[in-house]
Amino acid sequence: MVKGRLLALFYSLKEIFLGDVGLYASALTLRFLMVISSLLLFFGFLASFFPFLNQEKITQVISQLTPAYGEMLINKLLKIYKHREIGSIFSLFISYFFLVGYAKVFAKAISRVLKEDIKLKETLLWVFIPVYLLGFSVFILVGSAVLSFLQSFIPKSLSFALSLSKPILFLPLIYFMYWFFLRDTLKPVRILETSVLFLVFLMLLNFIFGKFFIKLIGLNPLYAVLGSLLSFLIWLELTFSFLLGAIIYAKRLEQNLKGG
Repeated sequence: MVKGRLLALFYSLKEIFLGDVGLYASALTLRFLMVISSLLLFFGFLASFFPFLNQEKITQVISQLTPAYGEMLINKLLKIYKHREIGSIFSLFISYFFLVGYAKVFAKAISRVLKEDIKLKETLLWVFIPVYLLGFSVFILVGSAVLSFLQSFIPKSLSFALSLSKPILFLPLIYFMYWFFLRDTLKPVRILETSVLFLVFLMLLNFIFGKFFIKLIGLNPLYAVLGSLLSFLIWLELTFSFLLGAIIYAKRLEQNLKGG
């Protein structure tokens, strides 16, 4: 049992760093960024309807912050306010289109690493899975990175408590994400093992990048600002690689146990 798991882990790590997993992770990274950017556009239009972000207050702030370019920016802003209803509907449609595409690429990437087709019901693919994947991506991917970053600045007692709370908060979400795609391929126990492995990978990755980013801030805050976007992209692609690598581990383990 232990030997089979170690062999499966070694094989999954080899596929992550030397196989084609990086290609699928890059595709997922691109789709995720497209979803996030379109949603930011949608929420930007939506925010224009809030009372505390009315046109007069925003133009006043722009004039104070950028007096040289204030008039030009205000004219651009007036055009946005003029078409904000259409912009909100259009950006919502684009967000949903990218979200469904993200779900399809996600299913295709899992099919490629499993080397078998993943068949999903159309209602799941067009409605439930895209919404769940959005919540999973924002809460698990972005949320875990933010929490790991905060741990570097809070007292050790609170940091330890936060570390203990992560598995309780994240594991159910990770499990059901895998379950949607793997319920016909892997047993529930194996899906749970896959979820735990990915969570371990994620926590180690967040710890390493958290320490790296804190070190970068200590050396030069300017480097931290310039390197934050690049670091986030590298971290995001590695996270997707480990997410797919955990599936390879589970599939390989099933084969090792059957062969043994």
